[in-house]
Amino acid sequence: MNVKKKSSRLKPVEKLAEDKAESAAADMVYARNTHQSHEQKLNELISYRVDYIEQFQNRGKNGMQASQVQQYQLFINQLDVAIQQQKVTVNQAGDVLNNRQNQWRDKHSHKRALNKVVNRFRKEENKAADMVEQADLDAHNTRQHNLSKSR
Repeated sequence: MNVKKKSSRLKPVEKLAEDKAESAAADMVYARNTHQSHEQKLNELISYRVDYIEQFQNRGKNGMQASQVQQYQLFINQLDVAIQQQKVTVNQAGDVLNNRQNQWRDKHSHKRALNKVVNRFRKEENKAADMVEQADLDAHNTRQHNLSKSR
């Protein structure tokens, strides 16, 4: 009688949980990289703005035409808009990252719980197999003992 063991029947479910956890981990890493990239771009924009204002102030010390001042101010305003847009992008990427981290935690917890169940079944199956083996060994020894007595 070849009855499929509980641990064997759960292997496909265990594999599926593992795959889902790995996929969630990959999604989380991608989201983290995307978030970091957007943060880096934001920092570059802020740094560029600081440098540009510094340049504007240095040029202003020597005197500038009104049209040049207007061009500098217009470009600084454009940088401010770009910085605000990039902050929104960073916040959105942060939200996605938090979501992916939560998904990974859920999938990873599910996988670990399932692994515990499968391991418990394996231990029970091994214990049962050991008991059967011991019973067989005891029966064999008893037969041997009875055989040797009857001779």
